Amino acid sequence: MLVPVIQWAIHRLDPDVEILEPEFRKRRGSVEEFLRDYDSNAMVVFVHRDSENRPLEDRLREFEPVTRPNVVPVVPVQMSEAWILFDGSAVAKAAGSPAAAVPVPRIAEIESIGNPKERLDELLFVAAGSPAGRRGKNFRRSIAHRRVSVAEYIADYSPLENVSAFQRFQASLAAGYPYTRE
Repeated sequence: MLVPVIQWAIHRLDPDVEILEPEFRKRRGSVEEFLRDYDSNAMVVFVHRDSENRPLEDRLREFEPVTRPNVVPVVPVQMSEAWILFDGSAVAKAAGSPAAAVPVPRIAEIESIGNPKERLDELLFVAAGSPAGRRGKNFRRSIAHRRVSVAEYIADYSPLENVSAFQRFQASLAAGYPYTRE
């Protein structure tokens, strides 16, 4: 779900960069242990970590022992779904109802939403017309795919530039860009 956000941020720094298909790995252990053992040919390694009711600073401290210069922490406050809650049009399209009016939270509120994944699911369900029966069951089965679709439908993530966790992500990305392999 964060790939479109990351791609948008990279293209803000370097519109001509070619972004290859991302490689995903599930982290086990600490961020430091994972990165010590993980090697790739990637110019930049993005490590996602949700805050999950811990202070943002605590999560960012997990990256302090990391000595690799090409690591960019991606740490949304709460969950990554918070970063895609601001675009009602994208939610409506992902719900299959592009004309639906979706009452999304204001940008100033998204970092304080307790369960952004649940909130996004509710918005998708309501935008789809609150389907019942078999249609509702099928809709709920497709909800994870629909969340990713919301992120893909957003063309402009600039409203997130007013969100503290996103500002930190952008600053971390820009700090050493372009990165070089050691």
